[in-house]
Amino acid sequence: MDKLREMLNDAKAWFDRLTSRERSMVLATSGAVAAFVLFVILMSFSTTASGYRKRTDQKLDKLRQVQVLAASYREAAQERQGVEQQLTGSNVRLISYVEEKATLAGLSVPNMTPKNDVNLGDGQIVESSVELTFTDVDLRKLHDFLASVERGPGVVKVKSLRLEPHASTDTLTAWTTVATYKMKPQ
Repeated sequence: MDKLREMLNDAKAWFDRLTSRERSMVLATSGAVAAFVLFVILMSFSTTASGYRKRTDQKLDKLRQVQVLAASYREAAQERQGVEQQLTGSNVRLISYVEEKATLAGLSVPNMTPKNDVNLGDGQIVESSVELTFTDVDLRKLHDFLASVERGPGVVKVKSLRLEPHASTDTLTAWTTVATYKMKPQ
């Protein structure tokens, strides 16, 4: 503390020895240096604050992205659970189901070939399918039959359909594969 007082006294003595013109120049230079130092300090604070704001905005953007992803994940999980519930509750006897729907549509199925059950995906879903052949069938009746098959209980889908029209009549031959899906018993 004494050393600081000594330095201040030396500076005051030196300043007192200056002429009035030199004093005004020293004061002006001191004021300019002080203004420059103040400017540098303010710019430093401004840059630091700007950096904080930028990082905060980046983190807020990432938070919004996480919220959007979480919402879409929730929706996907709900959809998956809904499909799993459909698959779990699906207990369609495919051959009798297809025969019933064909009869309601006014069709007879001359050829029905069941296929072996196939595990799908990670092995938790079982696909049961049957190949059907219709000869000399009316297109409207076939359409009504296929639409009613897919509107039934559980998950029943028409996997493939091949049509061969007959030129002499308004009928066609159709080959189709109908499949049902269910969750494998645990």
